[in-house]
Amino acid sequence: MDQEKIDQLRDYYDTTDVAEHFTDATLQTDTANEVLVSTSIRLPQSLMNQVRSQAADLHIPATTLIRQWIIERASTPSAPAVVSVADLQRFIAEQAHPLAS
Repeated sequence: MDQEKIDQLRDYYDTTDVAEHFTDATLQTDTANEVLVSTSIRLPQSLMNQVRSQAADLHIPATTLIRQWIIERASTPSAPAVVSVADLQRFIAEQAHPLAS
């Protein structure tokens, strides 16, 4: 937004009574049941760009999309890891007799 548009908006709201637009407004005093905490993670720029792009397609902030993904993953029970007996035997044999380098 250019400075001229910002100045026009400032002048408008400085001189206009907008109270009539809020006659049906209600104050929400309820709070979240659980405190939200902030955390920081380091992601490759290319990955964050992909997240931002997907979030923009959904018209939501990237942090909201990331939170949704974490909630979804955290609330989905993990599938038990299944390893075939043959793979397990092969692994044990390789560990017992590593290839000479």
